[in-house]
Amino acid sequence: MSERIRPIFHNGKKIYFSDWTNLKNTEDALKVMKETSDFVVKLGQKDLLELIDVTGSYGNTEIFKVLKEINNKVKHFNKKKAFVGLSSPQRVILNTINIFSGTSVVGFDDIESAKDWLVK
Repeated sequence: MSERIRPIFHNGKKIYFSDWTNLKNTEDALKVMKETSDFVVKLGQKDLLELIDVTGSYGNTEIFKVLKEINNKVKHFNKKKAFVGLSSPQRVILNTINIFSGTSVVGFDDIESAKDWLVK
């Protein structure tokens, strides 16, 4: 398991937390995104609760294209997925990815709100 992916517990339920914070270049972002998607696929769990923190991370067209592809690859494993630390433009992009990939990933302002939503 990557040092950026770890299980956390909230109200007795397991959530996989992925730390995508402070990724400032495309190469680093793509590496971490691939590690996370490979982990989710290898885990093979069909009801995964996933929380991803992107605070302070950089995004560009290539990153968002790959994120859309990854989202399509892992959506069958996720019961719920939440992002925190999104800027306003990143939220718009997340909503667009949801529309085109048929997912319902939700953005939150803070980790606690995201965890509460995930375990409902």
